[in-house]
Amino acid sequence: MNTRRMGKWLAGLLGVAIISGTAWYYLFETSNVNGFPIPRTGTVEEKPEGLLVKTHLVSEVEGPGVLYEMRIRQAGWKWVDREGLAAWYEKDGRMIELTTFDDELFLEPAVQAGIEQ
Repeated sequence: MNTRRMGKWLAGLLGVAIISGTAWYYLFETSNVNGFPIPRTGTVEEKPEGLLVKTHLVSEVEGPGVLYEMRIRQAGWKWVDREGLAAWYEKDGRMIELTTFDDELFLEPAVQAGIEQ
């Protein structure tokens, strides 16, 4: 492969990486529930107890999908426990409860294992 062709290939690869990185951050936003990330690809309904988000990134059986779980970990949240449809995540002493259904999630502040808001 000649140098010119290789330079074009690397420039194209860099462009794809930049676009992918930008899209990755655009897919999620920070919620008002302890700053936990939520998908932008759904509809958000505020409830007195928390947020109801309709999104294809979660399921009742699997919980958060692979893409969403990666973003949760990247944002610094650590998985604490799971019971049935509910999972608890903790970051800096803050805890949330994430309950997943098919194409829906419910997010609320939580108290688990002695960690309080």
